[in-house]
Amino acid sequence: MLPELIIRLLSNHRQAYRTELPQPLSLRAIATLIQQSLPPQYEDVSKQLEADLRELQAQGEVLAGMGNRFCMAPPVVLAEDEMNLTGVLFRGDRAYLRLAHQALETGQPSTRPILRPRINGFHRINERLRKVGIRLLTVASSVDHLPLPELPQPSRLQGCESLNPFEAATWTDPCRQYIPSLGTQQFEHWVPIMQAALRDCTLLKLPTGECIWFEAEQFYELTPDTALLAMFQLAQDARAPISIPWDEVPGRLNLQGISLPSSYAQLLWRLSQPDVDMPRTRLFAPANRPIAREALLRLGCTLV
Repeated sequence: MLPELIIRLLSNHRQAYRTELPQPLSLRAIATLIQQSLPPQYEDVSKQLEADLRELQAQGEVLAGMGNRFCMAPPVVLAEDEMNLTGVLFRGDRAYLRLAHQALETGQPSTRPILRPRINGFHRINERLRKVGIRLLTVASSVDHLPLPELPQPSRLQGCESLNPFEAATWTDPCRQYIPSLGTQQFEHWVPIMQAALRDCTLLKLPTGECIWFEAEQFYELTPDTALLAMFQLAQDARAPISIPWDEVPGRLNLQGISLPSSYAQLLWRLSQPDVDMPRTRLFAPANRPIAREALLRLGCTLV
């Protein structure tokens, strides 16, 4: 129930002067608006909300931005391949779902996310969707669009300058620095740091969860994806790649304790089904396993 409410809320909030774009909302605003829409006796949603937002992000429905703000992802229609177009999947901003049905002449109710086009041909479908602002992707081609790990570039972070977190606020918990090391899990790489130990090109996490990049005496606020790509690049630079349990025969990928950039998580979620007996574990059919391995190797992971 809660994921559907999140999607409806974020899809209905549009930017005032560019209504084709969704309006980002803070985690607190989302919690307040959803709680107000529920019966008074309904339990507090704030505890479950963040986990559901992260899951929706992995599914390609939601984007996370700086300052714990979220909005709907750009609309995308996903096909298995260019020949298998009898049932395609819509993901992202639901304000475009009706347009997708109209463009593909489905004749279905306009709220259904699985579309059955009545027009033929990948390129024809792609052109129809492009005209209404929707991308068409195949699962295999998605790997080529995945961003490579990299450290933040200050030239791209103009306007994202942040105050010194060691001086701007007082927290009970410390700021943490990302230091990869072999034989440890990803979340264990965040270690407390004092300002006196700060060095150039450091990835920091604030007690509030936001990530900061420090370089050339300047602090920069990062989006979650920029921070995650930096984490994987720092792991490669330290020769301590992230290890992910992978059981080849059943095609089981265990992502417990692992955070992935949203584009990678979305691809893996599209290719797999959840293992109902293990949280954050995905099961891949034989045909999809090479694509999953290629994506994770592109990210610099080691499959164990």
